[in-house]
Amino acid sequence: MLFRKKLADSYVLDTSLFVNPDSRRHFGNTVDEAISGFLSLVVKQRKLRFYMTPSVQKELKYFAQKELPSFKNIIVTKSPSLYELKVPAILMYKFIDEVRSRVNAGLRVSEKFVKDEKTPMDEKLHKLRVQYKEVLREGILDSEEDFEVLMLAKELNAAIMTSDQGLVKAAEELGVRCADIDSFYSHVKGE
Repeated sequence: MLFRKKLADSYVLDTSLFVNPDSRRHFGNTVDEAISGFLSLVVKQRKLRFYMTPSVQKELKYFAQKELPSFKNIIVTKSPSLYELKVPAILMYKFIDEVRSRVNAGLRVSEKFVKDEKTPMDEKLHKLRVQYKEVLREGILDSEEDFEVLMLAKELNAAIMTSDQGLVKAAEELGVRCADIDSFYSHVKGE
């Protein structure tokens, strides 16, 4: 993540802020506690603005055990202007190349799985899922939700709060800031 001395004025929140145990540890032990803890911490921050895309809010509902608390007056729900925003062609070119190499790596993982006659089927399937996900999805922008977070941050000139390394990598390539969650927490808690 990019470290900044000065806090950004605006932040776009990603699901991983509340779902990833390393990210949410400052705010709560569970997804529900992390959401409530984050809201109670930032409600006092009048100078900072927080945004969340509708798709992230919907995804959070999937992970939460309770009904989401009201975000009104604390977190603005906003969609990015996807028809108006532009992405440099080189980023699409690099993305296509990355996807191609990951698909080839996924094929090699699958071939290894098929050739393995010694491991029990349940264990093989588990290994296949883990390795396949690793080579295809880790460290790459891999969901519409992540893309919307990236585009909204670009549109608003906001920093992204995430622990998703694929989103961080895409943000760096697009020139969008990512907030270090530990530094953000320390700064806000100290005020």
